[in-house]
Amino acid sequence: MASRFHILIVEDEPLIVEVLEGTLEAAYRVSSANTVGQALAFLRTSHVDLILLDSILPDGRSAEVASAAERLGAVVIQMSGYPQVMGEFQCSERLFLCKPFGPELLLTTIEAALHNGGEADTATL
Repeated sequence: MASRFHILIVEDEPLIVEVLEGTLEAAYRVSSANTVGQALAFLRTSHVDLILLDSILPDGRSAEVASAAERLGAVVIQMSGYPQVMGEFQCSERLFLCKPFGPELLLTTIEAALHNGGEADTATL
């Protein structure tokens, strides 16, 4: 059986995690973490190809997780529903998704990220 890409969802809202898992699990291996601490612990013990990373988590901002993931070779797609965070994303080289987003945009962004090494083709997605 061919190996599938492994995606880690780092998101503290259970309903969002459930929707993302449901959208992704047919095509990818999917794991999840709810906090910065859980995500960092997961990265220490497991390989992931891509991380969907909420920008604000209960135990802090996600920059530490993004840096650790990138050091390990994972692609990071940041997510946020907060307008004040969107400006930070636009100045970053990382891909990002503005909540709410639909399944089609999610899947095309992930495919592009996995095939382009995480480099955005456009300023916003």
